[in-house]
Amino acid sequence: MSVGLYYTAHRDTPLSDDEHAVLTRIVDEGERALLEEAHRRLAEWRESGEVPEDLVDPGEIFEPLAPYSIGERPRELFAGSSRLSSPRAGFETLMAQVRHYLAALTRLREALPDAEWRVHVDDLDVPWVEGRYVLEAKM
Repeated sequence: MSVGLYYTAHRDTPLSDDEHAVLTRIVDEGERALLEEAHRRLAEWRESGEVPEDLVDPGEIFEPLAPYSIGERPRELFAGSSRLSSPRAGFETLMAQVRHYLAALTRLREALPDAEWRVHVDDLDVPWVEGRYVLEAKM
């Protein structure tokens, strides 16, 4: 079973060239940070059984935070989706990915504070709480 993270930002005015460059840079930096952590921790994750031995590249574990639209559609400033972690990897790798993606989405939202944002995991909205996205387990 695959779980997806979805994100959109809307407003009436289109992106400026500077905003487009900032969003692209934030996505690239977030992706690089996730892959750096994965490279640092891959041996540990494989040893603990979090990641099967045959998964040797973080690209096999994590789908990138790759938007499919950055300012290409009217009113839609930013949109994308990512599958969360390989179904063969464990909870710890999933949470590493979620932490990195929500940090990047927080920075993206801060870069476009006048946009309407929606971030959700499948049908569950990820709330904006005290200046950041928070994904908590519901009891």
